Amino acid sequence: MTASERENPYGVRVPGSDRTMPGFVSPPLDDHPLVPWDDASHVGQWVDVDHARDQLDLFEECLRRLAHMVSPQVDRGHLVVVTGPVGMGKTTLIHRCIHRAQQVIENAAARAEPPARALRHVVAMTAGYVNDGRGICVDDNGDFASTAAINETIRDKIVAALRTGLPTADGVDPVLHGASTSKAFAAISALLAEENALLLAVVPHIEWKDPGVRSKFLMTCLSHAQSRILLFVEVSHGASETAGEVVRELAADRAFTHLALGPLQPDDAVTFGRSARSDHPDPDDPAEDLTLREAVLRARAARWQPGDVRELRQIFHAAAEAHTRAGRPVRITGEDLAEQVRAHSRRTRSDLGRAP
Repeated sequence: MTASERENPYGVRVPGSDRTMPGFVSPPLDDHPLVPWDDASHVGQWVDVDHARDQLDLFEECLRRLAHMVSPQVDRGHLVVVTGPVGMGKTTLIHRCIHRAQQVIENAAARAEPPARALRHVVAMTAGYVNDGRGICVDDNGDFASTAAINETIRDKIVAALRTGLPTADGVDPVLHGASTSKAFAAISALLAEENALLLAVVPHIEWKDPGVRSKFLMTCLSHAQSRILLFVEVSHGASETAGEVVRELAADRAFTHLALGPLQPDDAVTFGRSARSDHPDPDDPAEDLTLREAVLRARAARWQPGDVRELRQIFHAAAEAHTRAGRPVRITGEDLAEQVRAHSRRTRSDLGRAP
């Protein structure tokens, strides 16, 4: 059995981990966003569950206006807000959108007559791959930071990414670190125009204490999305509010796109299990596909209904891990899934018991 056959097909490798520690191979994780724009191996792991494909298509409508985003006559960039319940793949969808934007930029340059140099682009992840904003929304006193302070931190992280991605960014205008965040984004826009570049910035998910404050924050993000700036903002919402309510004040602006994820569909577990980038199940063997479907149905009969995409990956990853540790090919059975569902339920109850 080859090393690739022993690798857990449901695990996700952290992009760049082999570059940071050469010679050290870290195991794939069971809970990590897919980052296809930075790791080509992630491309084949993306699964169309929870209508994610529809939302990606909607984002492509936004990319049709890419030339407007870099035109000084238009002087507007774009804001993309991704909403949905916790754990439904919002961060992965954002990374997938960035990957698609890169493809559109490169394909446009290749189609030009004569072929042109692709529009330069810089990706700024203001809270890392997982897009967790807890390190951004807390001030030096341990209190929840003000909207202005949060925007300043996001700006500083974007400036740091520009210094890495653009050769002339070291000598940028001091206004970038001035008191006015709006003036700083105007200076960023001017710098991008000088470099003929596009900024793709990911604003982290922040657990706002007051939904009203969150709405105001989204309005500031829209104002920061100036020419050559494409901002992605992730927003989780609960059962007490709809995605439309979250973005109501932005909806009429042409520089705004809303991507919404919802609950899993009944057959999403089968779709997810079938998509693994390995030999399980064999796409040319109907018996293998039937085995997987029966396994999911048996687990569902035991009252397992996955709550989100994160739980789906964790359950399948744990079931496959038992096979890979034993050096066997991954062939997940109903018993495998049922066992991992029971273990996951025990862990969840234990975590709830420890919650304050």
